Amino acid sequence: MALFVACTTFATVYVISSYIFLRKPQWIHRKRRPAFIVRNIAHRGGAGESIENSLLAFDKGLKNGVEMLELDCHFTKDSQVIVHHDFTLDRTTGEIGFIRDIEYNNLPRISNSLPLYYDSDIIISSDNNNPNNRDLLRIPLLKDVFERYPTTPINIDIKENNDELIKQVSDLIQQYRREHITYWGSFSHVICRKLTAQNPHIVRFCSFKEAAGIVMGYWIGLLPFITLIPGAFEVPVPGMVFRKTIKNFDWKLKIVFYLAERALNNKTMFAHLQRRGIPVYVWILNNEQEFEYAFKHLGATGVMTDYPTLLHKYLVSNKHEFML
Repeated sequence: MALFVACTTFATVYVISSYIFLRKPQWIHRKRRPAFIVRNIAHRGGAGESIENSLLAFDKGLKNGVEMLELDCHFTKDSQVIVHHDFTLDRTTGEIGFIRDIEYNNLPRISNSLPLYYDSDIIISSDNNNPNNRDLLRIPLLKDVFERYPTTPINIDIKENNDELIKQVSDLIQQYRREHITYWGSFSHVICRKLTAQNPHIVRFCSFKEAAGIVMGYWIGLLPFITLIPGAFEVPVPGMVFRKTIKNFDWKLKIVFYLAERALNNKTMFAHLQRRGIPVYVWILNNEQEFEYAFKHLGATGVMTDYPTLLHKYLVSNKHEFML
């Protein structure tokens, strides 16, 4: 009987304290002060509006309301940090080869026309009549991006588990004095741990493992008591891109992915993270209905999109305000 009473008392205290601290995390955690907050994040520079991960896309996005650029980094054979999503060159250049096997000066130019990465029926083209586009369609070095956009926040996805790549990216961020306006991270938890060890002053977004831990912690009531290392929570939201990506999956996998996505997206959990000073950015949303869902239903801080001009128009017309 005494054990039953003790267990009941503990469970009651746990549930009540979890409920309170979920809504008042500042009582047990010091609130972080993000150096910047953004709403409109151009995924690969705006892959639906221009040639992805190119200076052409970055220029266009920043002229049309983009507040942060999202890009991906790889390492060439001669140890140059370049901006490119895939490990291989065939999809973006039409030539066969791995980036790691080719020196930077021998890399081919990005094609003038590319199929959209999630829908091959949509072709993204550059203006072939503009001579300036030729230079803007070379695969850019990360340092070129930093030099061209010195005050623009940038979100860097490290694609390779390569210690020298991680060190060079960190060195470049410091060299260009961008620690306060740069996020970096990876889907891989191994890479994320190395990023934090390399430079803890750069805000890191969560790995898949960390995102899963946060979600699990929320559903079992532990989240208010967990110390969080990532400074930004970036997670997918089911949308058009998600549906087209999984359309050929086995139905069982589709159910697993759908349930996982739904578990990740919870307004109360997002609000808790934001009260702790951790912005919540969701991806990849590409139409007004999805923007509406992210901002007004989920209360997301910002959205990563392939169509930043469309998102800018939505934000202007709705005058969305941050929760943070």
